Amino acid sequence: MYEKKIPLRLDCGLHLFKELLNGKWKLMLIYYISAGLKRPGELQRKIGTADRRVLTNQLNELVKHGFVDKKVFDTKIPKVEYGLTTLGQSLLPIILALETWGENNRTVLEKALQEQVQDNP
Repeated sequence: MYEKKIPLRLDCGLHLFKELLNGKWKLMLIYYISAGLKRPGELQRKIGTADRRVLTNQLNELVKHGFVDKKVFDTKIPKVEYGLTTLGQSLLPIILALETWGENNRTVLEKALQEQVQDNP
């Protein structure tokens, strides 16, 4: 099992945020769950480039850390739905602010990404 070489820093809210929400798709998952996409297949289709296993792992981490609720329906064909907890809902203004910031700075950000791709072929 992987063991972190750098100890956790819990002395700052930003470090806590980074440790619990670090993951390529976690903020997107919270955003899409808040928009009504609750089934794993729906989330997979919305985030098409993400591997299903990675999404499942990140959803499980979000559940474990209290941002998302997982509801399993006991039916003939198992059914799972996700919903936001109060903690997850409290992140929405931050996620929406990040989305607005990204849209407001789209030109500069796209240029930076293009330069990064050109520098790392």
